[in-house]
Amino acid sequence: MTRRIVLLTNDSNFENFVKISALTLTKLNYQIDIFKEVKKDIDIIILDFDNQENIEVAKSIRKNPDLQNKKIIGVISTLTDKKIFFESGCDSVMTKKEFEVAGNNILMY
Repeated sequence: MTRRIVLLTNDSNFENFVKISALTLTKLNYQIDIFKEVKKDIDIIILDFDNQENIEVAKSIRKNPDLQNKKIIGVISTLTDKKIFFESGCDSVMTKKEFEVAGNNILMY
């Protein structure tokens, strides 16, 4: 089964980390496709909240009947108050460092 992941970030280091993790998992027989736009047939949406516009993206995803049940993971460089991110529609919020620790598991499942 192929995992289809949307990654919306302007952080090239974080994007490279996710792509390298996906490539590593491919070698372990996990198939992961990464997209830069939200589509109906995706599994996970990873939003980088260092770009504040992604708060509105999360809200619009939750309003879309075709996407409202998709898992949204919010990441940010420095986490202060998670409330605004959960209110925007995130299922999970973590720092980029926390994501790097758990990234392979997140991408696999």
